[in-house]
Amino acid sequence: MFEKNWMPFVSAILILFLLVAGAVYFEETRLTRFMQSQLPGKAAELDRQLTQFAVVPRLLVKNPFVIEALTKRGEADVEAANFALLQAQVDSKASFAFVMDKQGNTIAASNYRADVSFVGVNYGFRPYFKEALKGTEATFFAVGATTGVPGYFVANPVYDNGNIVGVVVVKFDLAGLLDSWRLEPFEWLSVDEFGVVILSTVERYLYSTSQNLSEVQLSVIKNDRRYVPSEASHFEVASATRTRYKGGDLERAFFMRSHKVSVEDWELRLIVERSQVWFRVLLYLVALLAVASIIGLVYRNIRAQKRLVETERKYAMELEQKVQQRTDELHSAQETLISESNFAMLGRMSGAINHEINQPLASLRLNLASLRKLIEKPDADMAEVRQVVVDSDRTTKRIGRVVTTLRNLTSQKQTEAIVVDVERLVADVVETVRRERTATFPVLSVLSVESQLQVAGNEVLLQQALLNLLYNAFDAVIDETDPSVHFTIRSIDRFVEFEVLDNGCGVDEAVVPNLFKPFVSDKTRKSGLGLGLTLAELIANDHSGTLKYKPAPPTDRSTERSTDYKPASGSTFILSIPMPEFRPLQGLA
Repeated sequence: MFEKNWMPFVSAILILFLLVAGAVYFEETRLTRFMQSQLPGKAAELDRQLTQFAVVPRLLVKNPFVIEALTKRGEADVEAANFALLQAQVDSKASFAFVMDKQGNTIAASNYRADVSFVGVNYGFRPYFKEALKGTEATFFAVGATTGVPGYFVANPVYDNGNIVGVVVVKFDLAGLLDSWRLEPFEWLSVDEFGVVILSTVERYLYSTSQNLSEVQLSVIKNDRRYVPSEASHFEVASATRTRYKGGDLERAFFMRSHKVSVEDWELRLIVERSQVWFRVLLYLVALLAVASIIGLVYRNIRAQKRLVETERKYAMELEQKVQQRTDELHSAQETLISESNFAMLGRMSGAINHEINQPLASLRLNLASLRKLIEKPDADMAEVRQVVVDSDRTTKRIGRVVTTLRNLTSQKQTEAIVVDVERLVADVVETVRRERTATFPVLSVLSVESQLQVAGNEVLLQQALLNLLYNAFDAVIDETDPSVHFTIRSIDRFVEFEVLDNGCGVDEAVVPNLFKPFVSDKTRKSGLGLGLTLAELIANDHSGTLKYKPAPPTDRSTERSTDYKPASGSTFILSIPMPEFRPLQGLA
């Protein structure tokens, strides 16, 4: 009976133990993988930094100023060496650079101007000096004997005629390197061949020992004046993954992974407090408990969901029927709307064609009436008859041009491009205006046409675009007391600009954003269906050009030919067409 009562409790304890053990194993495995992914890369980066440090002294030993300072010892020679060392320090971002003679005396240093200079100090006791005198490159980590600042020393022998005459030493600061690797909650350590922490992201860990130092090792460290190992703090390494730090009243356990450094006999370690491991384990357990609770709630809700299945199925069928019904209604309404839209567009296009060809038709009728009167005269002037026929022919071409332009509005058909003489193009446009807008023609003034200008395009379409801009300008000034329309042609960079400026009522600001859209018309205009600017922009785009609008500036245009033109309002439209040399003469897209 006793055993039966305790069995559930024992089982729960056993399950909890297994869960905790599994969570700890999972977290340590996760940490191991993460740390092992970080350590090789950081160790390689440390190797790369140490290798790069060796480049600076290798260059300095070949510096003629350094060699002359060691061989001649003249004041000017030493001063030049000091400056060369200072320049090398600044360029390489080293801490110091200095030169020692064969007795270990510093004869030149990058800090020769400082209050505490290395010049005159003997560093012959340093191992790097002794090794360099043997003809080999030497490296060494130690606390500076003069500055008390730790650093990495690289020493190289200086040769003159095959003989060693001194040693060049460059010191680098490594403290900031590990700080740049900071990964919360991890900490970085680097221990030297004696197991002493020489680099750390936590200052209190510096010079802590991770093994018991022998008398010989302590003697070497003391004689070399590397640093003072900490007697109050040390790391107890229990295994490859566990270590414990003890320092004063502080004691912490760490999870650890390490990796060897290639360039030096150092070991790079990545540690994290084991409290972080247990914290993550607790989070895992809480997450498992939450998942278990959710599963229980889900199971409970499933039973309730089953009772709603039939009701939902019924509602779903009803909703599907309603959606199908509404879809059919929407489809029918859409077809009706499309049909009405097509008829409306057809009406607008018909109106547009009627509006655009009304002027040339009226001109054609006038020419025909004139022709009938001329041929009825027995002494008809044949030259005048021929001129009427020529004008009529131009008018029919104008009608064809209008129809072609409207067709291009909804077509992607290519139009052939040729070299168009701008002076002739403008003359044809002005002549067409003279014939079709006889009443308003006097308000037009062509301000300037540069000679020998050419554009690449279709002459018929360009005439249509310019006529649309001019006729819009005439419509805008129809109610003005002193109407004027200025037509300016100029070359700017790779383009020829056709500018049409009027002193009319201007364009309503609300219309400007949609000014070039089809069937958009300013209500202040007396006529027009809103297609003129759309067609002009289409022609500009087909010619790889642009059509821009801007309000006319209320300033004196004294630089133009007409100095008395001072519009208080009005509009400016600029059509830019590229010159032939900047556009291949192929079909217009």
